[in-house]
Amino acid sequence: MISTDRFFHVQDQTRGFFEGWYFKHQINAQVYAFIPGISIDAYGKKQIFVQVISQTSSHYFSFPDDALKIDESNQEIKIGNNVFSMNGLVIDLHSDELTIKGHLIYHDLHAIKRSVYAPSVMGPFSYLSFMACYHGILSMEHVVSGSLTWADAVIDFDNGKGYIEKDWGSSFPDAYVWVQCNQFSQDKMRLFFSAANIPFLGLSFLGLICVLQIGTKEYRFATYHGGKITSIVRKQEKLILQISQKRLQMTVEIATDTGHALQAPMRGEMSRIIREHARTTIRVTLTQNGQEILSEKGSLAGFEEVGNVQGFHY
Repeated sequence: MISTDRFFHVQDQTRGFFEGWYFKHQINAQVYAFIPGISIDAYGKKQIFVQVISQTSSHYFSFPDDALKIDESNQEIKIGNNVFSMNGLVIDLHSDELTIKGHLIYHDLHAIKRSVYAPSVMGPFSYLSFMACYHGILSMEHVVSGSLTWADAVIDFDNGKGYIEKDWGSSFPDAYVWVQCNQFSQDKMRLFFSAANIPFLGLSFLGLICVLQIGTKEYRFATYHGGKITSIVRKQEKLILQISQKRLQMTVEIATDTGHALQAPMRGEMSRIIREHARTTIRVTLTQNGQEILSEKGSLAGFEEVGNVQGFHY
């Protein structure tokens, strides 16, 4: 089994490692994401955690070393009384600042397309065992039902939308841009975008992965398909990304603001602070041979930018 096919990787790790999952949920104009995970520093010290981010705030819940239980056969993560899986989640989080409880169920998950050459979103890099950070997209979109009690408010998620991805390895890239959105004016349209500095055999390169789904049609821009970033500029509080691959060109415009703090891994230790925008707006324009195929506005988009990726200053 190749690495990116596994739901868990932490069983064989003793130091300098992290693994985290990103479960995003949205209903109306509200966004709530849960990030369960584990980090193991260079000395073997573990951190078990669940991070939470919404449109208004972010929170970090820590747990004892023995709180993490994993069930590979059912693709299920248990941290304390919290359960995370491809079928849904059970939340029971408590701190002095916030209490969250509830049960959400997932239906009709939409995966990305796979092939022998690209068995995951990482393409042929899926087969390598020495990458600093691996990424997997588990569901580009799915239906969410159930409810959460967030502080004193009950949130009904019936007919909500969800998204699931995961990361694992030793460290996040030192510079990257990440965008995710499945709430567009055109129905059944979904976007994932990532550009990052990738350490590789003592050198580094600028890696690109972008998945655009429209119904059953999938466009994949990627370094391993010859895709390139042609421009990154900042104009009037927007970050504008332009990419190309053969006859296709895409522009992604992202409204940027402050975002909320999240902890991120460096050599297995959760020692970096990044900022994520849980609910921003974007516009995606796709052209082929200079002719516009679509131009759609998206909302409730997730967005992170850290540093300036290789070859660009913005």
